[in-house]
Amino acid sequence: MQSGKTQGSRLRPVADSLESVGFVSKGDKKLLDHKAQKDYFDKVVDRYMRFCAHNSKNLDAALASLPTSRSNDATSNPPAAQSAAKTPKGVPPPSAELSTLLLSLRKLREAVLATASTTPVAFSQRVHVFSIRLSILAQHPPSYFPSLRYVLDKLHSASHPLPDLEIKEMISYLILDFACRQGDMVAAFELRARARKEYEFHSQTIDQLLAALMHDNWVVFWQVRKSVDSYMRAVMNWAVDGVRRHALKAVGSAYLNVHISWIVGGCTGEDEGWTWEKLVETEKLGWQREGDKIIIRRPKQRPPPNPEPAKPSA
Repeated sequence: MQSGKTQGSRLRPVADSLESVGFVSKGDKKLLDHKAQKDYFDKVVDRYMRFCAHNSKNLDAALASLPTSRSNDATSNPPAAQSAAKTPKGVPPPSAELSTLLLSLRKLREAVLATASTTPVAFSQRVHVFSIRLSILAQHPPSYFPSLRYVLDKLHSASHPLPDLEIKEMISYLILDFACRQGDMVAAFELRARARKEYEFHSQTIDQLLAALMHDNWVVFWQVRKSVDSYMRAVMNWAVDGVRRHALKAVGSAYLNVHISWIVGGCTGEDEGWTWEKLVETEKLGWQREGDKIIIRRPKQRPPPNPEPAKPSA
């Protein structure tokens, strides 16, 4: 009997060390100790590094595997897909592992906030900055937007300042989020003005991006997007669909016909793997293709002039 129990226990799945911890808001107390917080954070970082290694051949696709949503609702974190089938190598699918990482960071942020009076500020800064960067790459606003506000409004202070490059990095993300995801250009310009005054914030990239969005300059938008790192590009991605559609609308109202490479490349940013067929399907275009030329609309044929009436003979 004893051996049977032992054999049965060996067959039980090993509990996930990240998922076995609950939320402080739901009564779980495992992360109310700072040492436990540090150990848990190290596990999260280690799991993220393994996630990157397992998906190294197509990391961008793995990071984009969650359904995207513009919501800021913190409760809309994606549920951990514990029942998701594993790949042949025993590795969870990217969406399930990414979901687990985001939920784990949310649990840790809750614990850090609950113990703010005893948790070192430097550690809280590390947790939030790491969470922001990962959540931005995963394009998950409920995870990064509140953390950005908390870092800038609470965690960065005269007594515990973030490094200069790091605080300007966080400011850039928040400005981009206001402008590209929320479409709130007033908030974006107000934050830039305040950051210039309080942090001597200056960024030619941010200036060009805001100007491009304000003036509907899709050429500059695509140029800026190509020049930035993966974090800023991920935030800018929220505006991509709108910029592409505006470009198509502007071209459609200004031209009778254009070369196919110009419209596919110029309106989509060139490096997105777009084809004419994909563009037609996505944007429901009714334009016609004739060889390498896209016919947007055909000029109206003028009616032939009326012949002059014959003059009566004398």
